[in-house]
Amino acid sequence: MNVLLPGVALLLLSTATETRLTVPGTSVSLALPAGFAPMPADVIALKYSRGGKPPTQVYSTPGPSYAVNIAFALRDVKLPAGSLAPAQTSIERSIAGTPGLRWLERGVKRVGDREWIVLRFWVDGLDQPIYNHLRVTREGDKTLLVTANVTKTLYPQYAAKLDAAMNSLK
Repeated sequence: MNVLLPGVALLLLSTATETRLTVPGTSVSLALPAGFAPMPADVIALKYSRGGKPPTQVYSTPGPSYAVNIAFALRDVKLPAGSLAPAQTSIERSIAGTPGLRWLERGVKRVGDREWIVLRFWVDGLDQPIYNHLRVTREGDKTLLVTANVTKTLYPQYAAKLDAAMNSLK
């Protein structure tokens, strides 16, 4: 005889699952962690105001802090044909001067029929270190950048979820 306690049954029914999301304007998809939702445009403008063009779309944990993010940017830049290693080197150089940079992983990986530049690193944030997982690939005549980031405080809770989402890119 199977007996479920009422609270356990409610918990099982209310557990959210990941959602497969197609990155807008691309043929790329990823498994978005449960609980992540589109970040409002005004919050994107504020959070990504430190220079450069903000991402086209950001999904995050709910507000008001929107503390954990996965962002997508489709740029009008064509990566050179052939190996992505030269582009990887160029991106690494652009990050090299960031205060507190500590590399965890640098390389190029093939997932299915697509090559990705994979960079994982820590940098100093305004008040604490920030973990970044960056993936870059060709998307036709454009470049797709996908980033996931989380503060050191929330890293233990979200690192595996973010890395699973990034590893689900296809």
